[in-house]
Amino acid sequence: MKLLKKINNNFALGLDSSGEEVIVSGKGIGFNKMPCVIEDLNLITRTYYDIDSKYIGLINEIPEEILDISSSIVEYLKRKIDAQLNPNLVFTLADHINFCIERYKKNIMFSYPLAYDYKILYKVEVDVGFQALKMIERRLGIRLPNDEAIGIAINIVNSEVNKPKHQGSKEFDYLIQNITKLIESFYKTSVDKDTINYSRFVTHLQYLFMRLANGEAIQSDNNAIFKNLIASTPDTYACVLEVSKYLEKENNWKLSEEELLYLMIHVNRLFMREDCNRKGITP
Repeated sequence: MKLLKKINNNFALGLDSSGEEVIVSGKGIGFNKMPCVIEDLNLITRTYYDIDSKYIGLINEIPEEILDISSSIVEYLKRKIDAQLNPNLVFTLADHINFCIERYKKNIMFSYPLAYDYKILYKVEVDVGFQALKMIERRLGIRLPNDEAIGIAINIVNSEVNKPKHQGSKEFDYLIQNITKLIESFYKTSVDKDTINYSRFVTHLQYLFMRLANGEAIQSDNNAIFKNLIASTPDTYACVLEVSKYLEKENNWKLSEEELLYLMIHVNRLFMREDCNRKGITP
């Protein structure tokens, strides 16, 4: 195994014996002077193939124990399901779990309106979601609400290759393009579509549209958090109100305060690492 570039102390970019690019992990593997050749493959604990380059940055953003939990979840999933999975799932799922934990620590909770449908249509994925919650509690001592099993299942289903798209996917793509243009116009800047933050934003919008199309809404008690976020990022609030007006005009969809709250969070994340000095955006 040839190591090409250090990602951090325990991750590196390498080439396998067939010359195929791979991300490898192993304790202290990043301390090697690179490029170099690793003869003892026992030093490598995990390999990740066909990873989109935009997800590599997540390795330095997400705690390694969460990346390890996500890898274990995906390994468990592969034993339970007969489906081809997007190779980026380990990293997108780790990002989702990390965000769940951040929300949990801030006492931002919500239930997934699609829970009943998922329990019926995607029983295996939901069961894996509950197993994932047990892994998180066992390894991190954090007991996330049972509803988060649905969020994990949604990420899994979204990663299953060749699964038929939602019937409104073309319309959703149109809405996402227009909302992106609206946000770019509001902030007088362009959004880099190749970043992980934009991928997160698009995923949130897709789930939002699914809920609105099904006449379902997030239900929780985050009013105080919503008011605090408006006070701290008034321009973000003004921006999402423009998005809300657009969706009401386009599809007669009305966003609740809860949906506005989560849209604000994701708009903030969209710009978080691109320009923390932009108005209304907080790091």
